[in-house]
Amino acid sequence: MSTEYRFRVTGRLTPVVLQVLDPLAEADEAAPDTVLVGRVADRAALHGFIARIEALGLELVELQLLPPSGFGSGSCPRCGRERDAGRGEAP
Repeated sequence: MSTEYRFRVTGRLTPVVLQVLDPLAEADEAAPDTVLVGRVADRAALHGFIARIEALGLELVELQLLPPSGFGSGSCPRCGRERDAGRGEAP
């Protein structure tokens, strides 16, 4: 199961550098830094992205694990399933 992460690197990246970091995609945020988001298959892949960022001479200033898609106030932060799902409780 893959997990979505948010990477913030110092400065604005060129289109060529963004291509090298594919499948990470630039988020639409107006900031002096570049924010990239993408799904990461496992811990080894996460470390691979971090190594690629460092190999390009970029400064990683923030790394954030994003909640699962569909995450809401009544959902489990780990699996995204509704808290009362499967308990047979009436709505």
